[in-house]
Amino acid sequence: MLNFFKNVFKKGELRRRIIFTLGMLFVFRLGAAITIPSINADAITASAANSGILGIMNMLGGGMLEKFSIFSLGISPYITSSIIIELLSMDVIPVLAQWQKEGNTGKKKKDRVTRYVTLVLAAIQGGSLTYAFDNMYGILGSSSLWNYAYVVLVMIAGSMLAMWMGDQITQKGVGNGTSLLIFTGIVASLPTNFITTFNNLVSFDKGTQTMILGILWYALFVIVYLAIVIFVVFNEGAVRKIPIMYATNSNPTMRTKDTTHMPIKINSSGVLPVIFAASVLAAPRTIISFMDSNNITRTIDTILNYQEPFGFCLYLLMIVLFAFFYSNLQIDAHKISNDLKKNGGSIPGVRTGLDTEKFISTVLNRVTVVGSIFLVIVAAIPIITPVIWSQTSNAALTLGGTGLIIITGVALETTRQIKTLITRKEYHGYIRK
Repeated sequence: MLNFFKNVFKKGELRRRIIFTLGMLFVFRLGAAITIPSINADAITASAANSGILGIMNMLGGGMLEKFSIFSLGISPYITSSIIIELLSMDVIPVLAQWQKEGNTGKKKKDRVTRYVTLVLAAIQGGSLTYAFDNMYGILGSSSLWNYAYVVLVMIAGSMLAMWMGDQITQKGVGNGTSLLIFTGIVASLPTNFITTFNNLVSFDKGTQTMILGILWYALFVIVYLAIVIFVVFNEGAVRKIPIMYATNSNPTMRTKDTTHMPIKINSSGVLPVIFAASVLAAPRTIISFMDSNNITRTIDTILNYQEPFGFCLYLLMIVLFAFFYSNLQIDAHKISNDLKKNGGSIPGVRTGLDTEKFISTVLNRVTVVGSIFLVIVAAIPIITPVIWSQTSNAALTLGGTGLIIITGVALETTRQIKTLITRKEYHGYIRK
């Protein structure tokens, strides 16, 4: 590890990239601590900002929604916009499907449309959140139209600036900028969660025996947390390798074959199934929370609450379904089969064409079964843990779940990119003397 850090800061360009990335992340976190002027942030309770779909947004932003900061929307409008455009590009809208086939030129056109949609979604989300929180908690000092429009414009500007910062990190820094902004927001809340858990478990005014027992419980909490991290790292790096053979000589008498492999990640869908499932269940609950309470709203809230038995089972089932949907969306067996056929590649023991497509689909579905079980386990941990270990209820989001998968995946991906840059800089080629 020491050699790794030494090599990182030894390379001039890599050092500049890392400093640029850290600078951008510092600006992002600085803006996250600045509350929008004219907002009474004290009127927003932590429980209100951490409930339903608002809890997901608040977690991904590291508490920015709870503070109603200038970056309170974060990059959630950009993520939603990107997902919408990708889904519509699957032969839903012919123009987007055509751009998908145009390579880099089409990608630039799609990126432009994605930004326009992000602007619209930021306006909708900012307006909705401001109106809802002002009605419930009176966060606006003056509910005039101009004051309302001012707050919404600041939220839109903050979201667009966050999107731009993510793009700049991707181009001029290290790692994926969008992922690193989410990573920073989640990591920023970890110290607070650990301190809160320590205060809940360890008491210094109830005798030495109680204090020692509390320290042991906290040590167990840290060990369990580290075990979950190891479990997530192992599953994030696990792949199923499909052997691929390519003919390297067109002469039948001298034909040889090169063997390589096509890796399929066990969890190829990443954390998206967990986010989708939680969002689908939380969106109706968030809407009805702003309505008058009656039998219908209470019934809907109970059914869709994943902390209740029925909602919990529904939540896990939706994670599995979304995992299969997104895995097959990410890996197109038909396209891979055609590409192999065009490039002279084949899977040993499998005929090219339809048989290859069926083989890849079968392997993908089998692997996704394991990946979906992994997601179900990690997603269930923060829900089950407070039930059997009540002292950790305030650290439920910390002990596993969506946030842990995100920060682990982003850390591994960023480390791999840094290692690639180090290797590329150390390679000088062969010089003949």
